[in-house]
Amino acid sequence: FVLVGHKCDLAAQRAVSAEEAGHLAASLGMVAFVETSARSNLNVELAFQTLAGGIQQALGRGGVTPHWGCGGIRLIPSRSRPWPPAGGEPRQRCQC
Repeated sequence: FVLVGHKCDLAAQRAVSAEEAGHLAASLGMVAFVETSARSNLNVELAFQTLAGGIQQALGRGGVTPHWGCGGIRLIPSRSRPWPPAGGEPRQRCQC
């Protein structure tokens, strides 16, 4: 598990300090605590990569077992592009 704090761009409305959230994540045995902001695209990919990496490690050491017919996960090098697209560039749908 990864504890993800969202809307970190709204510091004035913060209800929990980053330090407190980090301690909570550690006390619950979570892989990490990551603060994100979808508005500024801060740490969004990092949160996903951290979670995916933790799952991959757990699969590798036998800590979790994938469902039958599932080949597990693979981390693919980032091909991220800045979001939103530059002016005039067509928006593409997610390739999930």
